[in-house]
Amino acid sequence: MPSGRRLLAALGLWLLASVVIGGATFVMFGEQTPIEVVVAEVYALLIASLLIVFRRSLGESLGLRRCTAGDVTLAAGVVIGAYSLVGSIQRLFAPASWSSLMDILLGIGADGGRLATASPLMIAVIVLRATLLAAVGEELLFRGALHGWLRRRLPAGATIPITAAAWALIHGFPLIWPLAFVMGIGFGWIRERSGSTVPTITVHALHNAALIAISYATTSWTATLPAWGG
Repeated sequence: MPSGRRLLAALGLWLLASVVIGGATFVMFGEQTPIEVVVAEVYALLIASLLIVFRRSLGESLGLRRCTAGDVTLAAGVVIGAYSLVGSIQRLFAPASWSSLMDILLGIGADGGRLATASPLMIAVIVLRATLLAAVGEELLFRGALHGWLRRRLPAGATIPITAAAWALIHGFPLIWPLAFVMGIGFGWIRERSGSTVPTITVHALHNAALIAISYATTSWTATLPAWGG
């Protein structure tokens, strides 16, 4: 099956499984359905769908192949560079927007304030979803399947910004888009350079873990988020 059809098949399987299993979760818990569990399910089903559909070409299509410690270090440098570049520009030209972005990131690290009141079990679910499921799912989709499909049709100079823009747009807050786009450009370069999504998965997970830790240290996980898209 051509890679484009496999990508559509994976997305279709993900949608179907999310509707079925998410619906079953809502039926089971009713009005008390924990949103944390549903979101974790959606990410886990994305990973499962991609692995099932691309099981015969995990290295080629999803970039699940060995990498070097240097590749991971470069990916970490990408994150530091993205924050430095975007932060410098925003602090110079729009300092209020940078301050607002930091507030949003602290809110994300606190899962919108839910971590402050969550039970130990729900804390574990949220942290697992943020640090592992989100990082693996997003990287396998954008730097894995989408990058691999586009790369067969477009040069790297087009593929990398397209996947970076697509990844940035799934973050619902416009203030995050510049930072996510720059980070996505760097992650796409790492994917192109190494042929692997392992470096970006690793650093993406560490980045999200750092947000959770910083949010706890500075706000005790009480930071909230503005309305979606605000």
